[in-house]
Amino acid sequence: MKNPLVSALTAPIRFYQKRISAHLPRRCRYEPTCSAYAVESLQIHGAFKGTLLAVWRFMRCNQFSAGGVDWVPPRGKWPTKPLGYQELLARRASEETSAGQRGHGVEGNNK
Repeated sequence: MKNPLVSALTAPIRFYQKRISAHLPRRCRYEPTCSAYAVESLQIHGAFKGTLLAVWRFMRCNQFSAGGVDWVPPRGKWPTKPLGYQELLARRASEETSAGQRGHGVEGNNK
């Protein structure tokens, strides 16, 4: 069941995404975009903490910010430092390595 307060808070963001942002060039320094981050944080964390996370993100998104990949933290967690390009590549490489090792272990058990 959807929280009506969360729905009320996401409605203007969705309006912005569809009617305003869709017609402008991309200029967000972060991935996901600030509006997508706000919607996701409200859906995951609820109205109070989701709003705090969204406001904190909007405050960090400025010309002095390096930006980066800044995912919404899981429920019960607070945000960490956004990942830069090199950090993201290193994280993906380690995830692929660990997934490959898990895959080989499974294949070995099937023989």
